[in-house]
Amino acid sequence: MHPWKESRIKTEREMMKKYGLKNHKEVWKAKTFLGKHREQARELLAKIGTTNPQVKKESDQLLLHLTRMGIVAMGASLDDVLALDTETVLSRRLQTLVYLKGFSSTPYQARQLISHGHVAVRGRKVTVPSYMVKKDEESQIQYTIRSPLNELSHPARPKTDVYKTSEMGAPLKAPVEDKPIAVVPPKPEPTAMVAPQNQPAAVVPVPSQPTEPSPAPVIEKPKEEPAKQTSKPKEHPKKEKKTEEGA
Repeated sequence: MHPWKESRIKTEREMMKKYGLKNHKEVWKAKTFLGKHREQARELLAKIGTTNPQVKKESDQLLLHLTRMGIVAMGASLDDVLALDTETVLSRRLQTLVYLKGFSSTPYQARQLISHGHVAVRGRKVTVPSYMVKKDEESQIQYTIRSPLNELSHPARPKTDVYKTSEMGAPLKAPVEDKPIAVVPPKPEPTAMVAPQNQPAAVVPVPSQPTEPSPAPVIEKPKEEPAKQTSKPKEHPKKEKKTEEGA
């Protein structure tokens, strides 16, 4: 009942930042909700040794109620109810589940969407951020039918929400990552040019080409040609002599 407790105020402020709460009063409501159920479990544990069948009936009803709310798991006992803390209750609020489901970027945005009427549970619009969601209602949280947030291109939707998969398993908008751009053909040309540079050994045996003294016979040909030209005029006078002798 002390008006100022530094440790309590620090823990409550951390919860407010974590779950996007408006004020300390919402933390106190969660503590009251949890305290009532813990008190009931504590009273039932004290009566378990009695032969009254009402004790078992009430304990089963309490555990069934908390199981439907998603606060405890199936097969839990009254001892598990006493081990609960305030965060287990805050995690079942509609504001928290809207953020965890990916319908908002922050818990504060989730609170805004709920209060503005953009969120529906089982097709029914809910405008209370502190609404306690049941276990079977958790999978039926969605945007309202008339909400503009149903469009994937809406700027208020979180970026990670665009790549969610539909119920059929097909992606709503597949990320464009597979773009094979093959620009490999021009690369083999520089490799072909580099190959002869890396093969200087093949150029060394080529010096066997000094056998190109073939121009030597080419020099003899011009010598023969003038000889033939000189021989031809000499033959003509011999023929003339023969003709004269025949005459």
